[in-house]
Amino acid sequence: MEAKCRVNGSMLGDKVGQEVVAVGKVLTNDGKNMRLELSDGFPVSVSFIDVMEATPNAMVEVNARVVDTKTLSGMAVTVFSDDFDLKLYNEAIMIASRQNDCFPQQPQAAMS
Repeated sequence: MEAKCRVNGSMLGDKVGQEVVAVGKVLTNDGKNMRLELSDGFPVSVSFIDVMEATPNAMVEVNARVVDTKTLSGMAVTVFSDDFDLKLYNEAIMIASRQNDCFPQQPQAAMS
């Protein structure tokens, strides 16, 4: 299984065409189209083939392919608890993105 980068909205431009994991708050959801406010406050649209259930204001993790800087093609959603701290999560994402030697953005080749 290929590793996926955890991203916030500011990182999407560098990940176009790649699969990522993003966390945010549901603004709207009609089942197949969701508007999210990502952990850094950046709004994105996520489209799904199958119906995904998540109520407005729910905190969710989305596995998706980045279409462009404001659009994701969703594959899966995990709903988090109501007390999930988006601000703290965003701080962790920013720290991890600066520490590429500890948290590589590309999967490492398997060692024999």
